[in-house]
Amino acid sequence: MKSLTLLVLIALFAGCTDSESVSGSEIIPGEELLTLTVSDTIGVELGDSIYMFGAIEALMYDANGNIAVLDMGVGNLRIFSPGGEHIRTIGRRGNAPGEFQRPLGMVLLGNGLLAVMDPWAEGLTGITPEYTQTGVLIDIHSNVHMGMCAVDSSDFVALRVLDSNADDPGIPMIIGRYSMSKDPSVIYWQEDYSIASLDDISGVMRDFSNLYWTADRNFGDVYIAPYEDNRYLVYRYSPEGVLLNTIELEMEQVLKTDHEIADEAAYLRARLTALNGRDMGIEIEPYVHRRSITGLGISGEGNLWVRRGTHDDALLDLWTPEGELLQSYTVPGASLSWKFSFCPQGILAYDENPEFFQRLFIISME
Repeated sequence: MKSLTLLVLIALFAGCTDSESVSGSEIIPGEELLTLTVSDTIGVELGDSIYMFGAIEALMYDANGNIAVLDMGVGNLRIFSPGGEHIRTIGRRGNAPGEFQRPLGMVLLGNGLLAVMDPWAEGLTGITPEYTQTGVLIDIHSNVHMGMCAVDSSDFVALRVLDSNADDPGIPMIIGRYSMSKDPSVIYWQEDYSIASLDDISGVMRDFSNLYWTADRNFGDVYIAPYEDNRYLVYRYSPEGVLLNTIELEMEQVLKTDHEIADEAAYLRARLTALNGRDMGIEIEPYVHRRSITGLGISGEGNLWVRRGTHDDALLDLWTPEGELLQSYTVPGASLSWKFSFCPQGILAYDENPEFFQRLFIISME
């Protein structure tokens, strides 16, 4: 049970919450919030199936400046122009080479390759800027790398459950740097868990649905925001794993409503069921406070985006690596179930738990 259970639970590291709103004046006294707007959308409820999404798992700008959308629901990767025109569909659901079953993540490597992680298929596979599949980059099918962020030409930073032995009951979960290998060359963060029964999984899922990290592709710095009693706190590490500084902001905690806690528990349980293929009967107890940080990313200039979880409309802070707050932005209309992808070319987003149908949003900076 251990390998499959761990495989699916670490796929849940990005959580979703909702709660009461906090006004911008209460959050940043004396500061003006700028506005980011949705300039375009891709996706329809009915019509051309090319523009209908089943369950978006990841999206980003690729090496050509086009938009890559990984859809776990239908098992393919679709490429769209920045204007929303469909260019190419790569893969389909199946077991043959080049096909996907349940792709769990995607990363644009520094050498221009798109890499897709599908442990139920071939592991980590590559796709060139010409949109041809290169084959297997890492043959891995359990305890896979999750939340991959590119650094340098082919390395990436990711969360992974390390293989444990019978003499050590602890299960080490780490955020590390990988050079196209199963084992890390650098470990930035580690937490050991004991999972003796299904009841233990709930607490681990709760912790890892509140853990966020990102990496600077050009300079190799790694940023990690663990739960830390719901503090607004980000650790910045050098490529070698040395702690360089922390980024902090004083914030008041915001309680979730009972309805929001129930929604979050139901959502995580449904996602676990979808990944595992059956309902594992795990009762999840979310934290009662809204997470201070619900996303990290790197801007084209190498600054750090931090998404707050205490605001109904998405609120994004932009920091220098050294910890200077440059500006804060709101995205009107964005709920806390929106997931953002911060790319050098701009910002993309999608609603992880939409009321009607999934679509992706192209964000413009005024």
